[in-house]
Amino acid sequence: MMNAPASTLARHRSRTQRGAAALVVVMLLLLIVALVAGYTARNLLFEQRTSVNQYRSTQAFEAAEAGIEWALAMLNAGRIDTACTPHDDPTTTDTSFRQRYLQVAVDTGLVTALKYDKDADGVAEEPLRPSCVFDGTDWQCSCPVDGAPVLADPVGPGPFPAFRVTFREPASTRPGLVQVVAVGCTRLDAADVCADAAGSGDSRAELTVLAALKSGLAVMPVAGVTARGRIDAAAGTLSVFSPDAAAGYTLHAGVAPSVAASALHPPAGTPVDQSIIVDATFADAQFGADRMFAAMFATGRYAGLGVDTYRDQPATIVVDCTDDCTAARVRDLVRLNPGRMVWIDGDFTLDVADPVGTAAAPALLVVAGSFTVADAAAQVHGLVYTIDPDNTSWTHAGNLTLRGAVVGESDLTFDGAGTTTVVHDRAVLARLHRTHGSFVRVPGSWKDF
Repeated sequence: MMNAPASTLARHRSRTQRGAAALVVVMLLLLIVALVAGYTARNLLFEQRTSVNQYRSTQAFEAAEAGIEWALAMLNAGRIDTACTPHDDPTTTDTSFRQRYLQVAVDTGLVTALKYDKDADGVAEEPLRPSCVFDGTDWQCSCPVDGAPVLADPVGPGPFPAFRVTFREPASTRPGLVQVVAVGCTRLDAADVCADAAGSGDSRAELTVLAALKSGLAVMPVAGVTARGRIDAAAGTLSVFSPDAAAGYTLHAGVAPSVAASALHPPAGTPVDQSIIVDATFADAQFGADRMFAAMFATGRYAGLGVDTYRDQPATIVVDCTDDCTAARVRDLVRLNPGRMVWIDGDFTLDVADPVGTAAAPALLVVAGSFTVADAAAQVHGLVYTIDPDNTSWTHAGNLTLRGAVVGESDLTFDGAGTTTVVHDRAVLARLHRTHGSFVRVPGSWKDF
């Protein structure tokens, strides 16, 4: 190299310089690629975290929505145990979901949310909170009577969505209204279901709706026995007592009834003829059966719920007489489902002495067929409404004592060897009016903030 000519040395230095320049360019390109890759990875991590947050947020929101739907369904169901499971034993003393968490004032219809004493200081200040968690297979629920919900944390990686429900009195003083609040979350936090300040990064959502009790008996009958058409009673088949001086009517019919005066017992001092209402409106040809139904239940095909819709509403129990329509079954259904209506599809025979309904939990029976009494001492507390115009007879092979009222969409004919004694009980009817019916969402009341 020392003896190399000058031209050779020059070419070597040129190649060395070109190699150094290429190395610098390559390094710059690698740096740029690394920066681009790092930025892209940062974006990917950001998008991944955003997607996870969105997934958890959506899951919590859907859990809260499930809580709202579950609460409304449970409000329209029957008696349950502490695991929120429906009872099939009519002798149980367990209450229904509605009775467990709400108190409806019979005189005003105002709804109060029930609470429990959390601090054992003698003051009930904490709202009861029925809650559920998805354990990976099914929903497990807790419906406490007095205290916090009891749920076990599911085992596994999860997520295991959960919700808790509370009830609040709304600002409005309208009867039958209650606020339903559901909090959904992606992790149970068993110590405090869907805790307000969870220590993890799990999501939480809160939804609120206003629910209203659609009364199953919107208008209380003003008389012990009401019929759109004629009321006929053979001697000894009917006895009507109306002891309430404020509403002391015995009969209310579209045409003059054929009932012996001796069978009617208005309040003391009220003449029998003044306890009978002959309503010309009922006799009007335009006043059909659907309007009679509307007059009693504030529904009708021309406004609001129709007859079929009333039958299919959440709180109505339909008994199909082509399957099982025994009096014992109807009695048990009334006992298991306080606050719900029983629709009997077909002819019904009351052949048990056990009371159907009580003064504290009366029965609302809609009978789409004939009504037959076949027990010597049958009893009903509540309202019996018959809707079949082809079966207007009230046949007695036994005796019946009914505290409440009887209503027929067309004629009512009492015949047979036995007697129906109707006591027009306003207290029983008021309880049906205020506490029976379906809880439904109030349109426009949904909030997620």
